[in-house]
Parts: sequence; C-alpha cells; structure tokens
Amino acid sequence: MRTVLLDRDGVVTINRKYNVKSPAELRLIPGAASAIARLNREGVAVAICTNQPEVDDRIIGKHELDAIHRSLRMVLAHRHARLDLILCCTDNFRSQRRKPSPGMLCEAMRRLGAKPAETPFVGDQVSDLEAAVHAHCRPVLVRTGLGRATEQGRIPQYAKPVAIHDDLASFVDSYCRRYRRKREGALRRDWSSPSAGRHRSAANRC
Repeated sequence: MRTVLLDRDGVVTINRKYNVKSPAELRLIPGAASAIARLNREGVAVAICTNQPEVDDRIIGKHELDAIHRSLRMVLAHRHARLDLILCCTDNFRSQRRKPSPGMLCEAMRRLGAKPAETPFVGDQVSDLEAAVHAHCRPVLVRTGLGRATEQGRIPQYAKPVAIHDDLASFVDSYCRRYRRKREGALRRDWSSPSAGRHRSAANRC
C-alpha cells in the first residue's frame, strides 16, 4: 500500500519545549491537516512515527500521551483528515525503536504493507533523516519546526540526497504530482503495448 510516514512535532504539530504535554497545548502547523486529508483522498496510508522520551523522563505520563493522540485524531477528523497509525517511542535511551534507529518506521511499513523504496519519511531533524536511511525509506526534510535549522546545519553525507520542502503541504503537492506523472506514464506504456492494441480491438468489436 502506498504510504507516507511523518514525524509529529515540527511536521504536523507546532513544536513545544519538552514537546506537547497536554491536549490543550496541541496546535497544528497551518496546512498540515489539509495535506493529510489530500493523502487520504488519494488512497495513501498516513502514519506518524514519533519519539516521546518525556514519558520515560516522567515529564508526562502514558495516559497524557494517549490523550494527546486522541485529541490529535479528533482535531484532524474535524478537518476531514485521518491517521492510519500512530507509533510512539517513549525510550529516553538509544534503542531499536527510537529514531534515528529504524524500528518504528519498519514496523509502520510492515503493518501497512508498504515498500521502503517507495515510502517517504517526512521529518524536521537530522535523526528523522537518519532513521529514513536506516529503514531504506526516502528522506524528506520540511522547513517547519526545527527543519530550517537542520537545513542550515550539517546533514550527514550518507543521508543525502534529501528532498527539502517548505512544509508538509508543499511536500504533498510534490508527492501527488510525482505519482500522477508516474501513473500517466504507466497508462501510456500500457496503451502503446501490443497486448493493449489487442484489447482495444476487442473493445471496439463489443
């Protein structure tokens, strides 16, 4: 299944110090909901893969984190947008799930039936780009959140090339255009093949 993976803070929601600690602090980045809704309409699965070490650090509890994600789903639903999956790593130490490790991304693709080479992961930090590379996904950087500072800093050579967009909406525009061109090219190839010619002749006889 075609899938787009997203970081949460700085891509979908506005960054907070120590991340979002309650539903009341949750604010969407302008254009993020409509971008997700557009992917939904295109039949693309959308999953969030987010580090939330504040739980292990006891800044917030697991119940508060669950409430934040319920609120996020509700806010998106009011804008006709839907998340197919939210994966969260609460480890405050380096682990196989915590980005830049690829664990969450691999789990999301496995659960959604996605192919890594065709799956972008959109983030705003170097750890997001590194996780994408480790998971064999396409790394995408947006300039929202910490993204502009990341772009101006040092992106590891092994994480390049990186597609860079102003925000999630800009990325989705590019993603949908790219898929449309790919689909139109496949249709042209199908219709120009000998077997397609036979099908057209059969169709004309019907």
